[in-house]
Amino acid sequence: MLAFVALAAAMVLTALLAVLFPLLRRSQRPLQRGEDLAVLADGLRELDAQLAAGDVGAAEHERARLELQRQALHAGQAAQARARSSQQANWAVALATAVVLPLLAIGVYLTVGQPGAIHPSAPAARSASTGAAPHVQDDAAVAALQARLARDGGDAEGWVLLARSYYQMGRIDDALSAYGKATQLSSDNADLWVEYANTLAIAQQRDLSGEPTRMVQRALEIDPNNFNALAFAGLAAFQQNDRTAALAHWQKLKALLPADTEDARRIDSLIARARGQAPAAPLAASAQAAKQTGDATIRGTVTLDERLRSQVAAADTLFIFARASDGPPMPLAAVRTRASGWPVSFTLDDSSAMAPEMRLSRFAQVSVVARVSRLGTPAAQPGDIEGRVEQVALGSKEVRIVLDRVVER
Repeated sequence: MLAFVALAAAMVLTALLAVLFPLLRRSQRPLQRGEDLAVLADGLRELDAQLAAGDVGAAEHERARLELQRQALHAGQAAQARARSSQQANWAVALATAVVLPLLAIGVYLTVGQPGAIHPSAPAARSASTGAAPHVQDDAAVAALQARLARDGGDAEGWVLLARSYYQMGRIDDALSAYGKATQLSSDNADLWVEYANTLAIAQQRDLSGEPTRMVQRALEIDPNNFNALAFAGLAAFQQNDRTAALAHWQKLKALLPADTEDARRIDSLIARARGQAPAAPLAASAQAAKQTGDATIRGTVTLDERLRSQVAAADTLFIFARASDGPPMPLAAVRTRASGWPVSFTLDDSSAMAPEMRLSRFAQVSVVARVSRLGTPAAQPGDIEGRVEQVALGSKEVRIVLDRVVER
């Protein structure tokens, strides 16, 4: 009997070694990040080549480079999470096999004495964790970036990425703090100062007076021909009813823009308003009736074309805004939310107006645009997904926008 038991135990041990050795050996392999790093390096080299060739501007180059770094950060964390999950799963299987199989083979117990020691729900929990919502994974990436910057706070680009991430999450105060760190480390970046000023203006109910205006002036000192700085400086002056200064900034911007473009035509409209030559559009009868009933709003839904669904992540930002059909580029009203939960309902009204003369309620008809931004910035970038509806009347309640077009370069 003893010989039989010893032989059976030896056979079980041999079988266990044959099964467990390769299983545990696989779980100990190091993370393979070479391919991810190579992809990142190739992407950065391609961006640098495009910048050197003049195919992209400095601002677009910076945004694209930061997006590549963010994707690399997510990929690295996802790889680590998968590796940890795989290692834990392999050890769990090994432990269960090493304990349960000998007990069953030898027949010492008719049943497992402590079934609670084995948790069938654990694999399901791990599976659920790997399928966590994208915004949870994104929040984890932001937390990891924050921790890294706490250890090494000298990375200006990291602070910019953190600021933009906070902005996308609606954490405006944290975004402002991160922008402050970034501008301390990169004080000669005009676009960064404009981005900082815009975020501060949003925190101030879209008021550009005071510190935002000083930030924009700082940007113009660095780069007197910066498009964004000139546009914001003109808007800041327009908010303060300084039409002379607004006209000067916008006229300079117009001279820098290519002729016969949409941007040039919109700047023409701004210049006309600064000159007092473009009064607010007269309200149509239906819009006037909407105002009289107190319904100076536009409501509707945004849906995503099925063909483009794979190109949108739940962590992306959805901007919805109304713009004068033949007027300036700044939104008359805008909302910002996550690009998930389709269809997305929206309401536009006067609450987001940046200038008294540029309120939604002052226009009879507008264009309503919806745009999914991967970088979380309102300005359209290549790869963003957009949809629009033209000639929308004030008071409309069933506007339907389909995101069906990818923004090209």
